[in-house]
Amino acid sequence: MKKCSDIYDKYPQLFIKNCIDCESGWYDIIDHMCAAIQVYLEHELADEEIDPYFTSIKEKFGILQIEVQNADKVINTIVKGCEKLSCQICEYCGRDGELYCSSRYKNWSHYKTLCLDHAIELFYYRLWREEDF
Repeated sequence: MKKCSDIYDKYPQLFIKNCIDCESGWYDIIDHMCAAIQVYLEHELADEEIDPYFTSIKEKFGILQIEVQNADKVINTIVKGCEKLSCQICEYCGRDGELYCSSRYKNWSHYKTLCLDHAIELFYYRLWREEDF
Protein backbone atom coordinates (compact mmCIF):
# COMPACT_ATOMS: atom_id res chain seq x y z
CA MET A 1 0.00 0.00 0.00
CA LYS A 2 1.22 3.48 -0.82
CA LYS A 3 2.16 5.63 2.15
CA CYS A 4 2.13 9.41 2.12
CA SER A 5 5.63 9.37 3.60
CA ASP A 6 6.91 7.80 0.32
CA ILE A 7 6.30 11.17 -1.34
CA TYR A 8 9.35 12.64 0.42
CA ASP A 9 11.61 10.35 -1.61
CA LYS A 10 9.76 11.09 -4.84
CA TYR A 11 9.83 14.91 -4.52
CA PRO A 12 12.68 15.82 -2.14
CA GLN A 13 13.02 19.35 -3.52
CA LEU A 14 9.48 20.21 -2.35
CA PHE A 15 10.04 19.21 1.28
CA ILE A 16 12.53 20.46 3.85
CA LYS A 17 11.13 18.32 6.65
CA ASN A 18 8.67 15.54 7.27
CA CYS A 19 5.44 17.49 7.22
CA ILE A 20 2.80 15.08 5.90
CA ASP A 21 0.36 13.98 8.57
CA CYS A 22 -2.66 12.32 6.97
CA GLU A 23 -3.97 8.91 6.00
CA SER A 24 -2.82 7.09 2.86
CA GLY A 25 -6.14 7.48 0.99
CA TRP A 26 -5.05 10.95 -0.02
CA TYR A 27 -1.72 9.72 -1.41
CA ASP A 28 -2.79 10.16 -5.05
CA ILE A 29 -4.03 13.72 -4.45
CA ILE A 30 -0.73 14.72 -2.84
CA ASP A 31 1.32 12.83 -5.42
CA HIS A 32 -0.46 14.48 -8.38
CA MET A 33 -0.19 17.89 -6.73
CA CYS A 34 3.57 17.49 -6.27
CA ALA A 35 3.96 16.21 -9.85
CA ALA A 36 2.05 19.20 -11.25
CA ILE A 37 4.15 21.63 -9.22
CA GLN A 38 7.38 19.92 -10.26
CA VAL A 39 6.44 20.07 -13.97
CA TYR A 40 5.48 23.74 -13.57
CA LEU A 41 8.81 24.51 -11.88
CA GLU A 42 10.85 22.65 -14.51
CA HIS A 43 9.10 24.03 -17.58
CA GLU A 44 7.62 27.40 -16.68
CA LEU A 45 9.93 28.65 -13.96
CA ALA A 46 13.24 27.10 -14.96
CA ASP A 47 14.95 30.51 -15.06
CA GLU A 48 13.21 31.93 -11.98
CA GLU A 49 14.58 32.03 -8.47
CA ILE A 50 11.59 30.41 -6.80
CA ASP A 51 11.91 27.48 -4.41
CA PRO A 52 8.49 26.53 -3.06
CA TYR A 53 8.34 23.98 -0.28
CA PHE A 54 5.64 22.46 1.89
CA THR A 55 5.60 23.20 5.60
CA SER A 56 2.46 21.25 6.48
CA ILE A 57 0.10 18.77 4.80
CA LYS A 58 -2.50 17.48 7.22
CA GLU A 59 -6.14 16.68 7.75
CA LYS A 60 -8.16 19.43 9.41
CA PHE A 61 -11.96 19.50 9.68
CA GLY A 62 -12.15 16.51 7.34
CA ILE A 63 -10.18 17.93 4.41
CA LEU A 64 -6.55 18.44 3.49
CA GLN A 65 -4.95 21.59 4.80
CA ILE A 66 -1.80 22.35 2.81
CA GLU A 67 0.69 25.06 3.69
CA VAL A 68 3.36 25.98 1.17
CA GLN A 69 6.04 28.67 1.31
CA ASN A 70 7.49 30.70 -1.58
CA ALA A 71 4.57 29.84 -3.84
CA ASP A 72 3.25 31.94 -6.69
CA LYS A 73 -0.34 32.23 -7.89
CA VAL A 74 -0.21 29.09 -10.06
CA ILE A 75 1.15 26.91 -7.26
CA ASN A 76 -1.41 28.29 -4.82
CA THR A 77 -4.18 27.46 -7.32
CA ILE A 78 -2.92 23.87 -7.62
CA VAL A 79 -2.81 23.56 -3.83
CA LYS A 80 -6.32 24.97 -3.34
CA GLY A 81 -7.69 22.61 -5.99
CA CYS A 82 -6.22 19.63 -4.16
CA GLU A 83 -7.65 20.80 -0.85
CA LYS A 84 -11.11 21.01 -2.45
CA LEU A 85 -10.73 17.61 -4.08
CA SER A 86 -9.91 15.98 -0.73
CA CYS A 87 -13.47 16.50 0.53
CA GLN A 88 -14.63 13.96 -2.10
CA ILE A 89 -12.01 11.25 -1.48
CA CYS A 90 -11.92 8.84 1.49
CA GLU A 91 -8.81 9.67 3.49
CA TYR A 92 -8.30 5.99 4.39
CA CYS A 93 -8.71 4.14 1.09
CA GLY A 94 -8.90 6.75 -1.70
CA ARG A 95 -12.38 5.75 -2.91
CA ASP A 96 -15.20 8.24 -3.40
CA GLY A 97 -16.14 9.77 -0.09
CA GLU A 98 -18.03 12.54 1.60
CA LEU A 99 -17.88 14.44 4.86
CA TYR A 100 -18.93 12.51 7.96
CA CYS A 101 -19.07 13.44 11.63
CA SER A 102 -18.01 11.25 14.54
CA SER A 103 -20.84 9.86 16.64
CA ARG A 104 -18.57 10.20 19.68
CA TYR A 105 -18.22 13.98 19.53
CA LYS A 106 -21.67 15.42 18.96
CA ASN A 107 -21.01 18.69 20.82
CA TRP A 108 -17.46 19.10 19.49
CA SER A 109 -17.75 17.74 15.98
CA HIS A 110 -14.90 15.71 14.56
CA TYR A 111 -15.12 15.53 10.77
CA LYS A 112 -13.55 13.13 8.30
CA THR A 113 -14.00 12.51 4.59
CA LEU A 114 -14.82 8.83 4.31
CA CYS A 115 -16.34 6.22 2.04
CA LEU A 116 -19.43 4.49 3.42
CA ASP A 117 -17.46 1.39 4.51
CA HIS A 118 -15.00 3.40 6.61
CA ALA A 119 -17.78 5.59 8.01
CA ILE A 120 -19.56 2.48 9.29
CA GLU A 121 -16.35 0.93 10.59
CA LEU A 122 -15.38 4.09 12.49
CA PHE A 123 -18.93 4.96 13.67
CA TYR A 124 -19.25 8.20 11.72
CA TYR A 125 -22.55 9.51 10.42
CA ARG A 126 -23.24 11.51 7.28
CA LEU A 127 -23.87 15.20 7.62
CA TRP A 128 -27.16 16.37 6.17
CA ARG A 129 -27.14 18.22 2.90
CA GLU A 130 -29.71 20.62 1.51
CA GLU A 131 -30.51 18.25 -1.36
CA ASP A 132 -31.53 15.60 1.21
CA PHE A 133 -34.60 17.68 2.05
